[in-house]
Amino acid sequence: MLLLVVLIWAANQTIGKLAMREMSPAVYTSLRFLLAAPLMLLVLKWREGSCAFDRSELPRLLIIGLVGVAVYQTIFISALKYTSVTNLALMMGISPIFTVLLGAATGQEKIRSAVISGCLVAFGGLVLVLRYGPNQAGAAASSLVGDGLAMAASFLWGFYPIMVTPLLKKHSGLWVTAWSAVPGTLGLLLFSGAEMWSLAWQDFSGLAWFAVLFAAIPVTVFSLLMWYLGVERIGANQVMVYMYLVPPASIAIAYFTIGEQISLLQLVGGAVAMLGLYLVKRAATR
Repeated sequence: MLLLVVLIWAANQTIGKLAMREMSPAVYTSLRFLLAAPLMLLVLKWREGSCAFDRSELPRLLIIGLVGVAVYQTIFISALKYTSVTNLALMMGISPIFTVLLGAATGQEKIRSAVISGCLVAFGGLVLVLRYGPNQAGAAASSLVGDGLAMAASFLWGFYPIMVTPLLKKHSGLWVTAWSAVPGTLGLLLFSGAEMWSLAWQDFSGLAWFAVLFAAIPVTVFSLLMWYLGVERIGANQVMVYMYLVPPASIAIAYFTIGEQISLLQLVGGAVAMLGLYLVKRAATR
């Protein structure tokens, strides 16, 4: 079940990149969550029997929705438009490092020298990835912009657990995800409403619509439900191990389906980055 989730999340990056040839990141993300948000609330009702929340929780849900859904998801798909799947996958793979560092900055975790060492190793690996990636030959402006957006997306995804921790003391991860999608979707619609109103919808190909449906249902609704079921059955620590498989799976899918080129030094950099992440997670767990 969890391996299927890994494949779905990995394939989403290549499929989303293809959709960016026709749709803007804002429209794509808005359509995705316009479909996914009500479905997630239905899943929440089915799994937990109630969708109620305390009004005092609304401010934090608004922040999580706007930052963790609207802003993060738009930046993520924008990065995919301008940089390679390989670069984005590896940068997103090190997002737990930002979680550990931000946790230390906010007092949620203690920083250790081993954590700092792991961070340096991981970022050293990313330097190799960015320096020797095929898309970086000649330092194309669009690739540089995409890499910057990818790093911002990784930071925001690392910040997400810090934002949701207070709510997770009272609610399930499914509850937080479902309810934060509501203000996130509203924020997306406010941002992209004018563009969506003027679009010629009939010009979008079947592939573009498939990408939206794939991102909304298998990627967002189905995979998140399977993820939380996995946490219930085998525990969060064992489930998180599967996250290490998403970057290499994403790279492999992009290589075999759209012919994305990968250099040997880029693979070495990716391995070094994953080693750094492992060192950080091991030190943080201890």
